[in-house]
Amino acid sequence: MSKTILPIDWTPIRHVVLDFGGVLYEIDHAAPAKAFFDLGFTDFQKWFAHGHQYPIMDDLECGRISDNMFLQALQSRCNPGTSLDDVKKAWNSVLIGLRSDIMPVLMALKSQFDLVLFSNTNAIHAQFFERQILDNLGRDFSNAFRQIIYSHRLGQRKPDAKAYLTLAKELDLDASGTLFIDDTESNVVGAIHVGWQATLHNPKDRSLGQLFADLGLKI
Repeated sequence: MSKTILPIDWTPIRHVVLDFGGVLYEIDHAAPAKAFFDLGFTDFQKWFAHGHQYPIMDDLECGRISDNMFLQALQSRCNPGTSLDDVKKAWNSVLIGLRSDIMPVLMALKSQFDLVLFSNTNAIHAQFFERQILDNLGRDFSNAFRQIIYSHRLGQRKPDAKAYLTLAKELDLDASGTLFIDDTESNVVGAIHVGWQATLHNPKDRSLGQLFADLGLKI
């Protein structure tokens, strides 16, 4: 993978585009497999492994199928008598919460850059985590961003080049002035291919604040 050199030249950067799940929000990728196993869907991991998901997930994340159609597809692989509420709860078990150290970083970034959130997600998950964050922080989180873009609303998802190009066109992002942060390598590569600066962030290695410090930004 082509990698961003640390630290980077911040002079041309006007826009910072952040991924959500993994970067800002804690995800437990193992939880749904366990939850669905308990419901009788024993090969869930094969269908929905992170980064290697079944096409129906792409359809959900691009808004091509309804929430109920998706939940019913999962329900059909569970034990008889499993309710849609049971399925939704298992599906949402991947969602833990906003990282505790994120808000100071977002506030500092907002004061210096045009801040955008760009997430591959679906309406079922978005409904859950938006309510969770709103209950905990009010509108402080959403107000940190000029725009919050979800793949299921955009109709396109990372790492497809069209997703980055559509986002750039809609938000008037200059490619050379845009820095993208994501925790999935293919998404970072996709951004680099359309001319953005981009770097991979592994929250297990360092906090987001430390990443920006390593990139040479004082926040």
